[in-house]
Amino acid sequence: MVSADVVIAGGGVAGLLLASALGPKCSAILLEQHNSIPRSKYWLTDISAVQRNPWLRSCVDREYDFMDFVSYDGLVATVKGNYCLWDTDHLLSRLEEDARSAGVIILTGHTLYSYSQQRDAIIVRANSKEIKAKLLIDCMGFGSPIVGAKGIAKIKGYYIVHGCEVGVKSNVRPIGLDNVMINERPSFFELFPTSKGTAHTAIILPSRIHKPNRSLQTELRFILQKSHYSQQICCVDGPNRKSYFGIVPVGRLRTPALDHILFFGEAGQVNPAASATGLTRMLLVYKELANGIESSLAQNALSRRDLLRSIPDYMSRMNRIFQERLFESLLRFDSDDFRTLVVELRDYPDEIVNDLIFAKFSFGPMKSLRLAGDAILRPRGVVGKHLVKSFSRIMKS
Repeated sequence: MVSADVVIAGGGVAGLLLASALGPKCSAILLEQHNSIPRSKYWLTDISAVQRNPWLRSCVDREYDFMDFVSYDGLVATVKGNYCLWDTDHLLSRLEEDARSAGVIILTGHTLYSYSQQRDAIIVRANSKEIKAKLLIDCMGFGSPIVGAKGIAKIKGYYIVHGCEVGVKSNVRPIGLDNVMINERPSFFELFPTSKGTAHTAIILPSRIHKPNRSLQTELRFILQKSHYSQQICCVDGPNRKSYFGIVPVGRLRTPALDHILFFGEAGQVNPAASATGLTRMLLVYKELANGIESSLAQNALSRRDLLRSIPDYMSRMNRIFQERLFESLLRFDSDDFRTLVVELRDYPDEIVNDLIFAKFSFGPMKSLRLAGDAILRPRGVVGKHLVKSFSRIMKS
Protein backbone atom coordinates (compact mmCIF):
# COMPACT_ATOMS: atom_id res chain seq x y z
CA MET A 1 0.00 0.00 0.00
CA VAL A 2 1.24 3.47 -0.95
CA SER A 3 0.90 6.34 1.53
CA ALA A 4 0.63 10.11 1.06
CA ASP A 5 -0.78 13.08 2.91
CA VAL A 6 -3.10 13.98 0.03
CA VAL A 7 -4.59 12.25 -3.00
CA ILE A 8 -5.85 14.60 -5.71
CA ALA A 9 -8.30 12.99 -8.13
CA GLY A 10 -8.46 14.71 -11.52
CA GLY A 11 -5.58 16.01 -13.62
CA GLY A 12 -7.31 18.96 -15.21
CA VAL A 13 -6.47 22.56 -14.39
CA ALA A 14 -8.14 22.38 -10.95
CA GLY A 15 -6.17 19.32 -9.86
CA LEU A 16 -2.89 20.68 -11.22
CA LEU A 17 -3.39 24.06 -9.53
CA LEU A 18 -3.79 22.42 -6.14
CA ALA A 19 -1.01 19.91 -6.80
CA SER A 20 1.43 22.72 -7.65
CA ALA A 21 0.42 24.63 -4.50
CA LEU A 22 0.39 21.65 -2.10
CA GLY A 23 3.50 19.90 -3.43
CA PRO A 24 5.95 22.04 -1.41
CA LYS A 25 3.82 21.66 1.73
CA CYS A 26 3.01 17.94 1.92
CA SER A 27 3.28 14.60 0.11
CA ALA A 28 0.75 14.31 -2.68
CA ILE A 29 -0.35 11.90 -5.41
CA LEU A 30 -2.39 13.09 -8.38
CA LEU A 31 -4.60 10.61 -10.27
CA GLU A 32 -5.78 11.17 -13.85
CA GLN A 33 -7.93 8.58 -15.60
CA HIS A 34 -6.74 9.49 -19.10
CA ASN A 35 -3.35 8.35 -20.32
CA SER A 36 -2.14 11.95 -20.43
CA ILE A 37 -3.12 15.27 -18.90
CA PRO A 38 -6.31 16.37 -20.76
CA ARG A 39 -5.85 19.49 -22.90
CA SER A 40 -9.22 19.74 -24.65
CA LYS A 41 -10.36 23.08 -23.20
CA TYR A 42 -9.55 26.75 -23.50
CA TRP A 43 -10.09 29.48 -20.94
CA LEU A 44 -10.74 33.19 -20.76
CA THR A 45 -10.31 35.05 -17.46
CA ASP A 46 -10.14 38.63 -16.36
CA ILE A 47 -6.83 40.33 -15.58
CA SER A 48 -7.18 39.88 -11.81
CA ALA A 49 -6.52 36.15 -12.19
CA VAL A 50 -3.16 36.96 -13.79
CA GLN A 51 -2.29 39.71 -11.31
CA ARG A 52 -2.85 37.28 -8.43
CA ASN A 53 -0.54 34.74 -10.13
CA PRO A 54 2.23 36.76 -11.84
CA TRP A 55 4.47 33.68 -12.32
CA LEU A 56 1.82 32.32 -14.72
CA ARG A 57 1.69 35.44 -16.90
CA SER A 58 3.84 33.75 -19.56
CA CYS A 59 0.99 31.23 -19.97
CA VAL A 60 -1.38 33.92 -21.27
CA ASP A 61 -1.59 33.69 -25.04
CA ARG A 62 -3.41 36.92 -25.79
CA GLU A 63 -5.13 39.83 -24.08
CA TYR A 64 -8.20 41.72 -25.32
CA ASP A 65 -9.59 45.05 -24.24
CA PHE A 66 -13.12 44.33 -25.50
CA MET A 67 -15.58 41.56 -26.38
CA ASP A 68 -18.63 41.66 -28.63
CA PHE A 69 -22.05 40.29 -27.71
CA VAL A 70 -24.24 39.96 -30.81
CA SER A 71 -27.92 39.22 -31.42
CA TYR A 72 -29.28 37.31 -34.41
CA ASP A 73 -30.06 40.53 -36.31
CA GLY A 74 -26.53 41.88 -35.96
CA LEU A 75 -27.09 44.22 -33.00
CA VAL A 76 -23.74 44.46 -31.17
CA ALA A 77 -22.88 45.31 -27.58
CA THR A 78 -19.14 45.93 -27.23
CA VAL A 79 -18.05 45.48 -23.62
CA LYS A 80 -14.65 46.89 -22.68
CA GLY A 81 -12.42 45.25 -20.10
CA ASN A 82 -9.15 43.44 -19.47
CA TYR A 83 -9.53 39.86 -20.71
CA CYS A 84 -6.87 37.15 -20.89
CA LEU A 85 -6.96 34.12 -23.20
CA TRP A 86 -4.78 31.35 -21.77
CA ASP A 87 -2.46 29.08 -23.73
CA THR A 88 -3.83 25.72 -22.57
CA ASP A 89 -0.72 23.68 -23.39
CA HIS A 90 1.62 26.17 -21.76
CA LEU A 91 -0.49 26.57 -18.62
CA LEU A 92 -1.00 22.86 -18.00
CA SER A 93 2.64 22.04 -18.80
CA ARG A 94 3.82 24.73 -16.38
CA LEU A 95 1.56 23.51 -13.59
CA GLU A 96 2.52 19.89 -14.21
CA GLU A 97 6.22 20.79 -14.16
CA ASP A 98 5.80 22.78 -10.93
CA ALA A 99 3.94 19.89 -9.31
CA ARG A 100 6.51 17.28 -10.31
CA SER A 101 9.38 19.53 -9.22
CA ALA A 102 7.73 19.83 -5.80
CA GLY A 103 7.62 16.05 -5.48
CA VAL A 104 4.03 15.35 -6.47
CA ILE A 105 3.60 11.86 -7.96
CA ILE A 106 1.39 12.09 -11.08
CA LEU A 107 -0.23 8.82 -12.15
CA THR A 108 -1.98 9.04 -15.52
CA GLY A 109 -4.15 6.20 -16.76
CA HIS A 110 -5.38 5.61 -13.20
CA THR A 111 -9.12 5.66 -12.47
CA LEU A 112 -10.37 6.20 -8.94
CA TYR A 113 -13.15 3.66 -8.59
CA SER A 114 -13.76 3.30 -4.83
CA TYR A 115 -12.59 4.32 -1.40
CA SER A 116 -13.05 3.32 2.23
CA GLN A 117 -12.89 5.33 5.41
CA GLN A 118 -10.68 4.59 8.38
CA ARG A 119 -10.59 6.42 11.68
CA ASP A 120 -7.82 8.82 10.71
CA ALA A 121 -7.36 8.10 7.02
CA ILE A 122 -9.01 7.30 3.72
CA ILE A 123 -8.05 4.38 1.47
CA VAL A 124 -8.32 5.26 -2.22
CA ARG A 125 -8.43 2.54 -4.88
CA ALA A 126 -7.18 3.42 -8.36
CA ASN A 127 -6.51 0.59 -10.82
CA SER A 128 -4.57 -2.03 -8.83
CA LYS A 129 -3.20 0.48 -6.32
CA GLU A 130 -4.41 1.18 -2.81
CA ILE A 131 -3.33 4.55 -1.48
CA LYS A 132 -3.64 5.51 2.17
CA ALA A 133 -4.03 9.25 2.64
CA LYS A 134 -5.18 11.75 5.22
CA LEU A 135 -7.23 13.67 2.67
CA LEU A 136 -8.80 13.07 -0.73
CA ILE A 137 -9.35 16.17 -2.89
CA ASP A 138 -11.91 15.50 -5.61
CA CYS A 139 -11.24 17.67 -8.69
CA MET A 140 -13.24 15.49 -11.08
CA GLY A 141 -16.19 17.85 -11.33
CA PHE A 142 -19.86 16.93 -11.31
CA GLY A 143 -18.98 13.75 -13.22
CA SER A 144 -17.19 12.46 -10.14
CA PRO A 145 -18.43 9.04 -8.98
CA ILE A 146 -18.28 10.33 -5.40
CA VAL A 147 -20.46 13.33 -6.19
CA GLY A 148 -22.93 11.07 -8.00
CA ALA A 149 -23.03 8.24 -5.48
CA LYS A 150 -23.45 10.53 -2.49
CA GLY A 151 -26.15 12.67 -4.10
CA ILE A 152 -24.05 15.71 -3.29
CA ALA A 153 -24.81 17.83 -6.35
CA LYS A 154 -28.04 19.59 -7.22
CA ILE A 155 -28.05 19.86 -11.02
CA LYS A 156 -30.06 22.63 -12.69
CA GLY A 157 -29.04 21.91 -16.28
CA TYR A 158 -26.09 21.74 -18.61
CA TYR A 159 -23.93 23.74 -20.94
CA ILE A 160 -23.35 21.51 -23.97
CA VAL A 161 -20.26 22.60 -25.89
CA HIS A 162 -18.95 21.67 -29.34
CA GLY A 163 -15.93 23.52 -30.63
CA CYS A 164 -12.70 23.49 -32.60
CA GLU A 165 -9.67 25.59 -33.36
CA VAL A 166 -9.74 27.12 -36.84
CA GLY A 167 -7.50 29.30 -38.98
CA VAL A 168 -8.67 32.90 -39.23
CA LYS A 169 -7.85 36.01 -41.21
CA SER A 170 -6.37 39.06 -39.53
CA ASN A 171 -8.30 41.56 -37.40
CA VAL A 172 -10.91 39.07 -36.18
CA ARG A 173 -12.82 40.46 -33.21
CA PRO A 174 -13.27 38.45 -29.98
CA ILE A 175 -16.88 37.28 -29.69
CA GLY A 176 -18.19 36.65 -26.17
CA LEU A 177 -21.56 35.35 -27.40
CA ASP A 178 -23.40 35.57 -30.72
CA ASN A 179 -26.85 34.11 -31.35
CA VAL A 180 -26.02 33.60 -35.03
CA MET A 181 -29.03 31.44 -35.89
CA ILE A 182 -32.50 32.56 -34.83
CA ASN A 183 -34.28 29.88 -32.82
CA GLU A 184 -36.92 29.33 -30.17
CA ARG A 185 -34.16 27.77 -28.01
CA PRO A 186 -31.02 29.47 -29.31
CA SER A 187 -27.47 28.24 -29.13
CA PHE A 188 -24.62 30.71 -28.75
CA PHE A 189 -21.40 31.02 -30.72
CA GLU A 190 -18.11 32.29 -29.31
CA LEU A 191 -14.80 33.03 -31.02
CA PHE A 192 -11.51 34.02 -29.41
CA PRO A 193 -8.56 34.72 -31.75
CA THR A 194 -5.16 33.45 -30.60
CA SER A 195 -1.68 34.84 -31.25
CA LYS A 196 -1.01 32.05 -33.79
CA GLY A 197 -3.40 33.09 -36.55
CA THR A 198 -6.06 30.71 -35.27
CA ALA A 199 -9.16 31.07 -33.11
CA HIS A 200 -10.94 28.98 -30.52
CA THR A 201 -14.54 28.62 -31.67
CA ALA A 202 -17.44 26.89 -29.98
CA ILE A 203 -21.19 26.62 -30.00
CA ILE A 204 -22.87 26.44 -26.59
CA LEU A 205 -26.38 25.28 -25.77
CA PRO A 206 -27.91 25.81 -22.31
CA SER A 207 -30.10 22.74 -21.76
CA ARG A 208 -32.06 20.98 -19.03
CA ILE A 209 -30.97 17.59 -20.40
CA HIS A 210 -27.52 16.48 -21.54
CA LYS A 211 -28.72 14.91 -24.81
CA PRO A 212 -30.51 17.60 -26.81
CA ASN A 213 -32.60 16.68 -29.84
CA ARG A 214 -30.44 18.66 -32.26
CA SER A 215 -27.01 18.43 -33.84
CA LEU A 216 -24.75 21.12 -32.46
CA GLN A 217 -21.92 19.89 -34.66
CA THR A 218 -24.06 20.62 -37.73
CA GLU A 219 -24.89 24.10 -36.41
CA LEU A 220 -21.22 24.85 -35.73
CA ARG A 221 -20.14 23.64 -39.16
CA PHE A 222 -22.79 25.84 -40.81
CA ILE A 223 -21.60 28.90 -38.88
CA LEU A 224 -17.96 28.28 -39.76
CA GLN A 225 -18.44 27.33 -43.41
CA LYS A 226 -21.62 29.02 -44.66
CA SER A 227 -22.63 31.93 -42.41
CA HIS A 228 -21.12 35.41 -42.55
CA TYR A 229 -18.39 34.12 -40.23
CA SER A 230 -17.10 31.96 -43.09
CA GLN A 231 -15.59 35.14 -44.57
CA GLN A 232 -13.28 35.37 -41.55
CA ILE A 233 -12.36 31.66 -41.45
CA CYS A 234 -9.56 30.47 -43.71
CA CYS A 235 -9.22 26.87 -42.49
CA VAL A 236 -11.72 24.62 -40.73
CA ASP A 237 -10.46 21.08 -41.23
CA GLY A 238 -6.89 19.84 -40.87
CA PRO A 239 -4.87 17.00 -39.40
CA ASN A 240 -3.79 19.05 -36.37
CA ARG A 241 -7.12 20.71 -35.67
CA LYS A 242 -8.07 20.70 -32.00
CA SER A 243 -11.63 19.71 -31.19
CA TYR A 244 -13.50 20.60 -28.03
CA PHE A 245 -16.48 18.85 -26.52
CA GLY A 246 -18.02 19.07 -23.11
CA ILE A 247 -21.20 18.49 -21.18
CA VAL A 248 -20.81 20.84 -18.25
CA PRO A 249 -23.37 20.35 -15.48
CA VAL A 250 -24.58 23.51 -13.82
CA GLY A 251 -25.56 23.44 -10.18
CA ARG A 252 -24.18 23.43 -6.69
CA LEU A 253 -22.91 21.02 -4.09
CA ARG A 254 -25.06 20.39 -1.09
CA THR A 255 -21.76 20.28 0.84
CA PRO A 256 -18.24 21.04 -0.43
CA ALA A 257 -16.64 18.59 2.03
CA LEU A 258 -17.09 15.21 3.72
CA ASP A 259 -14.91 13.56 6.35
CA HIS A 260 -11.41 13.35 4.79
CA ILE A 261 -12.83 14.48 1.39
CA LEU A 262 -12.84 17.97 -0.11
CA PHE A 263 -14.21 19.09 -3.49
CA PHE A 264 -12.51 21.67 -5.71
CA GLY A 265 -12.87 22.81 -9.30
CA GLU A 266 -15.91 22.58 -11.53
CA ALA A 267 -18.07 21.17 -8.74
CA GLY A 268 -16.28 22.70 -5.79
CA GLN A 269 -16.68 26.26 -7.00
CA VAL A 270 -20.43 25.88 -6.39
CA ASN A 271 -21.28 28.06 -9.34
CA PRO A 272 -22.84 27.76 -12.78
CA ALA A 273 -19.80 26.44 -14.57
CA ALA A 274 -19.27 29.07 -17.22
CA SER A 275 -15.67 28.80 -18.36
CA ALA A 276 -14.82 32.46 -17.82
CA THR A 277 -16.15 32.55 -14.27
CA GLY A 278 -14.78 29.10 -13.39
CA LEU A 279 -11.05 29.50 -14.00
CA THR A 280 -11.06 33.09 -12.77
CA ARG A 281 -12.47 32.01 -9.42
CA MET A 282 -10.08 29.04 -9.12
CA LEU A 283 -7.02 31.18 -9.84
CA LEU A 284 -8.15 33.67 -7.21
CA VAL A 285 -8.61 31.17 -4.38
CA TYR A 286 -6.50 28.04 -4.90
CA LYS A 287 -3.48 29.26 -2.91
CA GLU A 288 -5.67 30.30 0.00
CA LEU A 289 -7.35 26.90 -0.12
CA ALA A 290 -3.94 25.17 -0.16
CA ASN A 291 -2.95 27.11 2.97
CA GLY A 292 -6.16 26.03 4.68
CA ILE A 293 -5.53 22.41 3.73
CA GLU A 294 -1.96 22.61 5.05
CA SER A 295 -3.26 23.91 8.37
CA SER A 296 -5.89 21.15 8.58
CA LEU A 297 -3.28 18.48 7.86
CA ALA A 298 -0.91 19.88 10.50
CA GLN A 299 -3.66 19.80 13.12
CA ASN A 300 -5.10 16.50 11.86
CA ALA A 301 -8.40 18.35 11.70
CA LEU A 302 -9.98 16.65 8.69
CA SER A 303 -13.60 16.08 9.62
CA ARG A 304 -16.28 17.62 7.45
CA ARG A 305 -16.72 20.45 9.95
CA ASP A 306 -12.98 21.14 10.08
CA LEU A 307 -12.62 21.12 6.30
CA LEU A 308 -15.55 23.48 5.81
CA ARG A 309 -13.70 26.03 7.93
CA SER A 310 -10.64 25.72 5.69
CA ILE A 311 -12.49 26.48 2.45
CA PRO A 312 -12.36 30.14 1.35
CA ASP A 313 -15.40 31.88 -0.10
CA TYR A 314 -15.20 31.39 -3.85
CA MET A 315 -17.74 34.14 -4.36
CA SER A 316 -20.44 35.92 -2.40
CA ARG A 317 -23.78 34.20 -1.90
CA MET A 318 -25.51 36.98 -3.81
CA ASN A 319 -23.26 36.50 -6.84
CA ARG A 320 -23.88 32.77 -6.76
CA ILE A 321 -27.65 33.16 -6.67
CA PHE A 322 -27.57 35.81 -9.39
CA GLN A 323 -25.54 33.47 -11.64
CA GLU A 324 -28.03 30.67 -11.01
CA ARG A 325 -30.98 32.90 -11.84
CA LEU A 326 -29.33 33.99 -15.08
CA PHE A 327 -28.69 30.40 -16.15
CA GLU A 328 -32.30 29.48 -15.40
CA SER A 329 -33.33 32.33 -17.70
CA LEU A 330 -31.02 31.14 -20.48
CA LEU A 331 -32.85 27.82 -20.41
CA ARG A 332 -36.06 29.67 -21.35
CA PHE A 333 -34.58 32.28 -23.70
CA ASP A 334 -35.67 32.64 -27.29
CA SER A 335 -33.65 34.75 -29.73
CA ASP A 336 -35.62 37.91 -28.95
CA ASP A 337 -34.93 37.47 -25.23
CA PHE A 338 -31.22 37.35 -25.98
CA ARG A 339 -31.56 40.44 -28.15
CA THR A 340 -33.13 42.20 -25.15
CA LEU A 341 -30.08 41.23 -23.09
CA VAL A 342 -27.74 42.63 -25.77
CA VAL A 343 -29.67 45.93 -25.69
CA GLU A 344 -29.14 46.07 -21.92
CA LEU A 345 -25.43 45.30 -22.23
CA ARG A 346 -25.12 48.30 -24.59
CA ASP A 347 -26.54 50.59 -21.90
CA TYR A 348 -24.82 49.29 -18.77
CA PRO A 349 -21.40 50.57 -17.64
CA ASP A 350 -18.62 48.17 -18.63
CA GLU A 351 -17.60 47.75 -14.99
CA ILE A 352 -21.01 46.39 -14.03
CA VAL A 353 -21.11 43.94 -16.94
CA ASN A 354 -17.62 42.60 -16.23
CA ASP A 355 -18.28 42.22 -12.52
CA LEU A 356 -21.42 40.21 -13.33
CA ILE A 357 -19.60 38.02 -15.90
CA PHE A 358 -16.82 37.13 -13.48
CA ALA A 359 -19.05 36.90 -10.37
CA LYS A 360 -17.33 39.83 -8.64
CA PHE A 361 -20.29 42.19 -8.34
CA SER A 362 -20.19 43.95 -4.97
CA PHE A 363 -23.98 44.48 -4.73
CA GLY A 364 -23.29 47.69 -2.83
CA PRO A 365 -26.08 50.23 -2.45
CA MET A 366 -25.23 52.42 -5.46
CA LYS A 367 -24.71 49.61 -7.98
CA SER A 368 -27.69 47.66 -6.71
CA LEU A 369 -29.94 50.70 -6.90
CA ARG A 370 -28.80 51.21 -10.50
CA LEU A 371 -29.92 47.70 -11.42
CA ALA A 372 -33.06 47.80 -9.28
CA GLY A 373 -34.11 51.03 -11.00
CA ASP A 374 -33.46 49.37 -14.32
CA ALA A 375 -35.80 46.53 -13.34
CA ILE A 376 -38.60 49.07 -12.89
CA LEU A 377 -37.86 50.90 -16.14
CA ARG A 378 -37.47 47.66 -18.15
CA PRO A 379 -40.19 45.24 -17.03
CA ARG A 380 -39.14 42.81 -19.81
CA GLY A 381 -35.46 43.24 -19.06
CA VAL A 382 -33.07 40.57 -17.82
CA VAL A 383 -30.30 41.86 -15.56
CA GLY A 384 -32.21 44.18 -13.23
CA LYS A 385 -35.12 41.77 -12.95
CA HIS A 386 -32.82 38.98 -11.83
CA LEU A 387 -31.14 41.18 -9.28
CA VAL A 388 -34.52 41.77 -7.63
CA LYS A 389 -35.35 38.05 -7.78
CA SER A 390 -31.96 37.18 -6.28
CA PHE A 391 -32.55 39.55 -3.35
CA SER A 392 -35.99 38.01 -2.91
CA ARG A 393 -34.53 34.48 -2.84
CA ILE A 394 -32.00 35.45 -0.18
CA MET A 395 -34.66 37.10 1.96
CA LYS A 396 -36.81 33.95 1.85
CA SER A 397 -33.94 31.56 2.68
